[in-house]
Amino acid sequence: MPKEETFWNPYRLIPVEKVQDRKPPVTDEKFKGISGVLKCTLDNLTPLFIGENRNDKKKFLVKNGSPVIPGTSLKGMFRSLSEIVGKGCFCVDNPEVPDDYARCKKIDRLCASCRIFGMMEKGKEARVHKGNISISDGELREGGNTVDLLILLANCGMRHEPFYRSQNTGELDWKSRKMYFHQPKRKKDVLLLLTEKLRERAISIKALLPGHVFAFEIQFTNLSQEELDLLVYVVALEDHVEIEIPVSEIDTLHGPLRHKIGQGKPLGLGSCKITIDEIVYVDTSSNRFKSIALKENKVLKNEQLKKEIEQCTKKFREDQSLTMKQFRKMMVWDENDPRDFRYPEYEWFRRNSQKELKEI
Repeated sequence: MPKEETFWNPYRLIPVEKVQDRKPPVTDEKFKGISGVLKCTLDNLTPLFIGENRNDKKKFLVKNGSPVIPGTSLKGMFRSLSEIVGKGCFCVDNPEVPDDYARCKKIDRLCASCRIFGMMEKGKEARVHKGNISISDGELREGGNTVDLLILLANCGMRHEPFYRSQNTGELDWKSRKMYFHQPKRKKDVLLLLTEKLRERAISIKALLPGHVFAFEIQFTNLSQEELDLLVYVVALEDHVEIEIPVSEIDTLHGPLRHKIGQGKPLGLGSCKITIDEIVYVDTSSNRFKSIALKENKVLKNEQLKKEIEQCTKKFREDQSLTMKQFRKMMVWDENDPRDFRYPEYEWFRRNSQKELKEI
């Protein structure tokens, strides 16, 4: 929230650690690493909207007559999270980003995120690492109800420089990542999405109401155990956290960590629950080529699956670094969160040109 105010800005910049462990990826032709499939479902908790195309931003993306979540959107969401919790690079070019945080430049020196999700070099002789995962589109399994909403698909506020200063240094040091809060109140009341002045710039969209279920798969090949752990964590997150919010009308928040996807995140859209329903491990490539005998895949469900996810995510759940503490404060989903999230009006910026956000 801005200092001396009761409302909360929809986003916050959280500090991240410098890039660690840049090294070559294991490519497809190598018979090395862990391969398999994560079978997942996504259940939207607040209204969800993914625009059909750039020319018509009012309709939800449809494939074969049903709403669909593109695999590219899922991949982008997971990659962003992996860059934060996995100490990955800033994957976009920005000369102001310090070298220890800057994007990977050569495919033989990649951070964990670039090894998993892919990377392309710059220049005439640019090489491409396509990544060690592929994600299918999310196909609709349940749901069908929509709601007409007025929203702004562009930035709803202003680029207020004090809001972008690092909590560590009080400066624009480019060592932080922007994240959006969940807004559980939007699940019940979608009429609070815009103030009257902002409605003049808004467009009407047809969003999906909470309760839609999409199924998708993540295929992975040649991952190290550390890379697989990171992938499983950014998909599964954490089932329960308890965090302190000392500058709020509440002392603590309780609940699971949840994802955000699609457009309208500053307005509370796109909060969702992602569940890994099954993990399938396939036999190593080297073993498959050594014998013509059919090898059985290892399929994990129910209690076996729960134990596997707990083991893969253990080091991240136990991480009490500043980055992870702030990450949890942004990702927690508490149904009883009473906070009022909104952008300040234009007149507020004129009156409070240097007012900063309180630390969380």
